[in-house]
Amino acid sequence: MHRALMAAALTISLLGACGIPEEQHNAVIKDMEKCKKDLADTKTSLASTEADLKQKIAQLGGSKDQLARSLGATKKELEKLRAAQTASEARAKVFKQLLSRLRSMIDAGKLQVEVRKGRMLVKMSDKILFDPGKTKLKDDGKSALEQLAGVLKDISNRDFLVAGHTDNVPIKTKVFRSNWELSTARAVEVVKFLQEQGVDPKHLGASGYSEYDPVGDNSTDDGKRTNRRIEIVLMPNIEELPAFEQ
Repeated sequence: MHRALMAAALTISLLGACGIPEEQHNAVIKDMEKCKKDLADTKTSLASTEADLKQKIAQLGGSKDQLARSLGATKKELEKLRAAQTASEARAKVFKQLLSRLRSMIDAGKLQVEVRKGRMLVKMSDKILFDPGKTKLKDDGKSALEQLAGVLKDISNRDFLVAGHTDNVPIKTKVFRSNWELSTARAVEVVKFLQEQGVDPKHLGASGYSEYDPVGDNSTDDGKRTNRRIEIVLMPNIEELPAFEQ
């Protein structure tokens, strides 16, 4: 562009020296002014383009950092999902093993295996285990618990919580002042028997829930009968629990 201006100026000088008509002289002047304007516009456009380029480079750098953070977060989420899937598959395997090994007892109506409140458990009716208002195990109950103990012993690295439950009919005797005492005493009796059958007591616990964790309607006889039960809960392992955020 600078060369074009110099050439235009030289041309003007030569034209003037040679007696070029004014019309041609003015045309050359006009061309030179246009060259000056084009040069100014080019400089402005160049500056604008340079600014845009710098902005895009900065944005690209920011996008790169954001993309890296997003990829990191996605990778972390995938790791959590894989861990959760592994834990879920492990729980499903234990549950299937329980169903398989206890199938004969389930079919005979001695117990049920189910998942409630996210926990695997074996549920046994008080009818097979105890006489009304009593804590002494019946012979049929001992036989069923003996079979159950043989299965529980083979489940490694697992704690078992024996939970006693009653209906909402109040009890008040010299031995049991309320259903709290009755439900807890029954759970302790089952724990002691399982220990005698070889289940490691380090993995056993007992609790009583009285009438406050019903699975049936206490306003009906069938519901009351369902609520009077013993549950052996397979407590979750630490690796099955959700990870805590640091």
